Amino acid sequence: MSCATKLTLKVRFLAAVREGELGSVNERGVVVTLKEFRDFFSDITSNYVNSFLPAATLEPGRLQMTRTKFVFRLRPGGYLVHSDVLDSQVGVTRGTPTIYARHFNLN
Repeated sequence: MSCATKLTLKVRFLAAVREGELGSVNERGVVVTLKEFRDFFSDITSNYVNSFLPAATLEPGRLQMTRTKFVFRLRPGGYLVHSDVLDSQVGVTRGTPTIYARHFNLN
């Protein structure tokens, strides 16, 4: 069993977003599409890969993330990662959070 399969999908997802391997940065934060998500986690063959982001979506009107709810649905198939996810446990590279350094090629 590889290391990647031992980690939960949530841990793998958040690590990929924080490292700039998944999603794109816009003025609102990091946006991940369901297609990008499915492509990135192509090793997962169950339907769980299709339901993960919808299940992690905060209800309309909610702003505070929880342990299991940490994305906002922007549009069908488009999700904004809650900024608190990025602020917690983010690596720092020369004073710049890794997530932004990788997305903007600042390393």
